[in-house]
Amino acid sequence: MKVIFKTLEKSSILAFLFALFVCFNFLLNLYMPPKLALDLRFAYSASEAFSVLQTMGESMRKQYLLIIWALDMPYMIFYLLLLIGLICKIWKKKCLIILPIITVLLDLFENLTVSVLILRFPSESFTLGYMASFFSTTKWIFVGACLLYIIVGLIRNLLYKRRTDLDLKGE
Repeated sequence: MKVIFKTLEKSSILAFLFALFVCFNFLLNLYMPPKLALDLRFAYSASEAFSVLQTMGESMRKQYLLIIWALDMPYMIFYLLLLIGLICKIWKKKCLIILPIITVLLDLFENLTVSVLILRFPSESFTLGYMASFFSTTKWIFVGACLLYIIVGLIRNLLYKRRTDLDLKGE
């Protein structure tokens, strides 16, 4: 396990994972209009979810389902590895990797519930609609927590480096 963390912390691996992250974001935005993707919304009601699915039409719902499984599912692996690598490199605390792991699990449950909504459409399950929204909202909260830890860690490391540099100059 230690080897995996050390590998993910390497700058070349992080750069590669970041490139994949950017590439997948580009593809996801290219094939699914952001205003229609339920996964990009912070919170929505079950009625809003069904309205979006209705607006899509049958062919776009099929495309959305394909995008979830062909692009979004592999994307989760890349951003999981990227977040774990960044957190390990910045914080040197393996316990913080729980945040990206929970984020990806929430994303997985979001994808599963949205997939079921699409497959059952036009049948409306308000329970599933609210579950999808819960997973989306909670996922974004955890994404925010991951980013906050990364930003705070970077600032902390920069301040520590600056203080160390000043201490060395003062000697």
